[in-house]
Amino acid sequence: MLGFAIVDRQPKADATAVWLTGREGSRVSHTNAVVIAHDDERYDYKIWALTSDRAVILTNGTEPPKTFEHALDIAVFDGFMDETEARQELIVEIVTEYAKRMKNTNLVIPEFGSARPTLRIDARDEPQYRALAVANYIAAVWSAWLDTDEQRSRRTAHPRTGKSPWIMPEPLGSPDLAEFAPEFGKLVQPEALTPCSTS
Repeated sequence: MLGFAIVDRQPKADATAVWLTGREGSRVSHTNAVVIAHDDERYDYKIWALTSDRAVILTNGTEPPKTFEHALDIAVFDGFMDETEARQELIVEIVTEYAKRMKNTNLVIPEFGSARPTLRIDARDEPQYRALAVANYIAAVWSAWLDTDEQRSRRTAHPRTGKSPWIMPEPLGSPDLAEFAPEFGKLVQPEALTPCSTS
């Protein structure tokens, strides 16, 4: 899956905005943004080309093309952030317990001090600004998860021996960065690779 496609298609608008957000390692960034007029003769194809192999997220009020099979509402990111905060608490608890057990006063306890991301709606009531506001929110939530899981993965193998598990017990002992939190990951499915017509 390539990442997220944020789609804004309001009933009274004359264009659809699609904002693409992806990741490279633990870094999240916006990779493309396109506004497509509803009377564009290649509208259906362009929507498919932008959303193919991406999880589609709809802005509030969007009426999506019927061919989106797995489109999600932005509200699912509240649950994603809940999982992230729970994972942060668990990591701190595990590292703190390990430090006490090993009597290691120099062990760094991770701090997750940033505020919970919130959706900031742009005052400009246009497709591209609505889509960008949601894309920025998604990027912040996704980044919070990736930063959190990076703290976990750093503590999976002993720095001197390379042996695992180390501080993190199983099943948290994988050195690989998890793209999404477990429950959120079950919801996220990419759209089809094969083009089809919209309505």
